[in-house]
Amino acid sequence: MNVFRRQHGLLILLLTLVGCGGGPRTGREQGKDLPAPLAVVYDSEISGQILGKRLSSPVGVDVDRRGVLYVVDAGNHRLIRFNPDLDPLRDMGGYGSQQGMFGEPSFVTVDNDLNVWVSDPGNRRISRHDGHLNFVDEVDLRDDDDPLKFAHPSGIALTNFGELWLCDRDNNRLALFDNIGVFDRFVGDFGYSGGGLRDPEKIVAVEGEQFFVCDAGNSRVVAYDEYGNFLYDIEDPAFVSPRSLAFDAQGRMWILDVDTGLLFCFGPDGRFLLSVGPTIPGTDKAMKAPSDLTFTADGRLIIADTGNHRLLVCRVAYENR
Repeated sequence: MNVFRRQHGLLILLLTLVGCGGGPRTGREQGKDLPAPLAVVYDSEISGQILGKRLSSPVGVDVDRRGVLYVVDAGNHRLIRFNPDLDPLRDMGGYGSQQGMFGEPSFVTVDNDLNVWVSDPGNRRISRHDGHLNFVDEVDLRDDDDPLKFAHPSGIALTNFGELWLCDRDNNRLALFDNIGVFDRFVGDFGYSGGGLRDPEKIVAVEGEQFFVCDAGNSRVVAYDEYGNFLYDIEDPAFVSPRSLAFDAQGRMWILDVDTGLLFCFGPDGRFLLSVGPTIPGTDKAMKAPSDLTFTADGRLIIADTGNHRLLVCRVAYENR
């Protein structure tokens, strides 16, 4: 049985969750009246040669408000832009430390102003680009006065005011920066419960007011408020190393476990709804070290099946009402 822990009497209801291009959901839309997902089925995949290079270890994926898909092709140290029909349009990057280059890039996120942010742990920085992949600027995590202050970033998220939250995986905490890239404070520390973290991976912002962190080392997801206060955690006995999460347009939470290749779905009210994997129906190849997931504007589910060097394009089947 899955566990949503309560903290300070808070009801564990995700009542303000939004998905791609959506606004706040009503109670009826969020609650038990939502149709439950019955299955996740394979539709197609993106693999092989893309813009002159073979897709290699895709890691991060995100979709902007226009339905444009951004993919971190970690094996080629590049960022790829796809149109809403999932046709590749442009790529940029390459291995290096110069501006616009990457060293082992991982997660990507798009903010409300269509800035594209890429976590670049190999260079200990966060790189910002516009929606057409042009380099804008970066947040440098190297500090000459305190070389151990920041380590290697993993997940990244933005508030509505452009403040940057990032997971400092090696230091087991979150680092917060203001909207001009100046360090503000840390949230969390090494720990096994409450607001403590161990090997945090992806972080997702909901309306810029709640932040959900995949606390992979502790086999759970942790929720914080906009001030960095611990709210509650989400656990399930089947979790081993949850690395990524995403919300669909109705506020259901989908959690991807990198070790088991399992995909879990929870309702906005916290109910466990479905688990799928490691083989998605419709394909005979089990997911291998999947790293990230996102939803397109038309509801398709994109999974970065990293170990198989492909993106899975899936559809979710729901019960009829």
